[in-house]
Amino acid sequence: MVRTPVISNLPKAAGRGTRKLYSEAVAGPASYATGGFTVSTGLATVENAVVSANGGYLAEVASISGGDITVRVRYFDYAATSAGVAVEVPAETDLSGVTFRIIAVGYS
Repeated sequence: MVRTPVISNLPKAAGRGTRKLYSEAVAGPASYATGGFTVSTGLATVENAVVSANGGYLAEVASISGGDITVRVRYFDYAATSAGVAVEVPAETDLSGVTFRIIAVGYS
């Protein structure tokens, strides 16, 4: 999948540089790592971010470090004894067919 991020200017906050809005759809990793996978936004600093996923997965922002966002992926394991609880995807799961949509606000 060709990455085509959109970065737009937002109103300037007092005493800060130009705030940017980042929006991109990315494919998941071919081998998921426990704790999540990292998406680099190209921004120097991300203040806030949200992420969604298709394919029945639940995506969440696990952490933000500078311009990088770590995305944790969960699914509902109805076959488990704790049915209904969203659990993290097992390590090495192929999520390359899953699209993750990310929206972030930050500074370049």
